[in-house]
Amino acid sequence: MSTYVLSTAHIPHREYRIPHQNLMRPFVWLKRGFEDMVAMPGVSLAYGAAVAALAFLLVFMTVGGSQFFLVPFLFGGFLTIAPIVSVGLVAMAKRREEQRHDQTVWKMLSVNTPSLSLLGLVLLFLFLNWIMLSNLMFGGFFHEVMPTYGSVRPLPVMFGESWPFALVYGGIALVLALILFRMVALALPMLVDQKVDVFNAVFASWRAVGENWPSMIVWAALLFLLTGLGIGLWFVGLVVVVPLLGYATWHAYRDTLVPLPTATPEADNSL
Repeated sequence: MSTYVLSTAHIPHREYRIPHQNLMRPFVWLKRGFEDMVAMPGVSLAYGAAVAALAFLLVFMTVGGSQFFLVPFLFGGFLTIAPIVSVGLVAMAKRREEQRHDQTVWKMLSVNTPSLSLLGLVLLFLFLNWIMLSNLMFGGFFHEVMPTYGSVRPLPVMFGESWPFALVYGGIALVLALILFRMVALALPMLVDQKVDVFNAVFASWRAVGENWPSMIVWAALLFLLTGLGIGLWFVGLVVVVPLLGYATWHAYRDTLVPLPTATPEADNSL
């Protein structure tokens, strides 16, 4: 167990305890996320349906604009922006845990809007650049800048057709995904929970994930597999998967970055 200290000129110092999580702890987070979903079924499924519709619309617009060759790469892009999409679910899990039913989710998020907006812009920028990088690698290996609809293949098929493409694309995707996961996994819920800036939240996430890498690798694998399952079921699975993972993300943060009591109210940044 170690501690992380927020330290900037504009934010009071605050210490966070970083407990070591066992390998099976992510399944506890999923269980608690499921309990949240059962406790708030209507709003949870409505939120999931909205995200599923947004994902389907993105693919529909891509295909409709004759950019269907980008569809296989949208999965990685969706994982990039998924954290900011789930921000409302994290706030709902926080409100339920703290029994703050007198406050709306929007009011809870509005206190730290600048930091959340900045993180959202960064993730959107990474999403767009990932799509462009994927297109460049695809064109470089297959010599097809804009293939016909009939030549579009799922990623596993393309990997089988070109092992160099599989190694380069898969390797770059894995490295970037792990870096992004370490930066953002706990930063988003921290921004919902505490009035901190993006850089402090990212540094805290980087430190906490790094000190719990075995359990966090399991957590990352669960996020990947469940999201892939939701998308593979023609996006309908996202109706359940999105709220489940959104709520579980809050519990992952609560277990891994525990704010210590402050000596003075001024040093308390909780929202």
